[in-house]
Amino acid sequence: MKLALLLPGYLDSPDYLHMVTFENGLKKLGYTVERLDACDLWKTKDTANYTVTNFIKQIKARVDFYTKQNPKEIVLVGHSMGGFTAIVAGSKIGEVTKIVAMCPPPDRTHSVHKWGENGVRVSKRDLPDKPNEFIEFAIPYSHVKDVLQYSAVDEAKKIHKPLMIFIALKDTVVPPADTEEIVKSANNPYVVRQPNIGHDFRFSQEECNIVMTEIEKFLKK
Repeated sequence: MKLALLLPGYLDSPDYLHMVTFENGLKKLGYTVERLDACDLWKTKDTANYTVTNFIKQIKARVDFYTKQNPKEIVLVGHSMGGFTAIVAGSKIGEVTKIVAMCPPPDRTHSVHKWGENGVRVSKRDLPDKPNEFIEFAIPYSHVKDVLQYSAVDEAKKIHKPLMIFIALKDTVVPPADTEEIVKSANNPYVVRQPNIGHDFRFSQEECNIVMTEIEKFLKK
């Protein structure tokens, strides 16, 4: 069997359109697919354990679960912070065979100021089935303190397995120049620079399909 684990971005639901689109596309390619809810954030609404370290542990647990089935391929597919985590986890977890990182930041140093003086960052996300309704998450400073120990640039240098880096050229959340820092440090990465698409392509089925087509090209190489 072939396994694909889908990793959503910062505070993003695993039920957003792009994750569902990727799941459907990967299943057609013969993959067993899981959309991971990072640290069970959407399931529990508990933000205390929402860290990259715990997300990596969650990924490792799912990899270990499927190892008994002797998968011939284990792919991590992540967007934004999920892409960042895919690179870090893919570097650290030996069983991972391929990595797809879409719009990944090189690190999180530019986000520290968003936690402000009280050490909490409040953000809202739209509900997957009700785009005009929102949920708020209050993320403690422990999240950013944890993530600062990781660098996608440093981990990419250690990766000697197929790595796809997708850059949306209209991305204003993670500027293309930032993601290019990862490209520079990576070992022969498969790079897609996609014009006319921004960071939040999840709001468009057409754009999700374009990205899925690029992922399919990479996986079939």
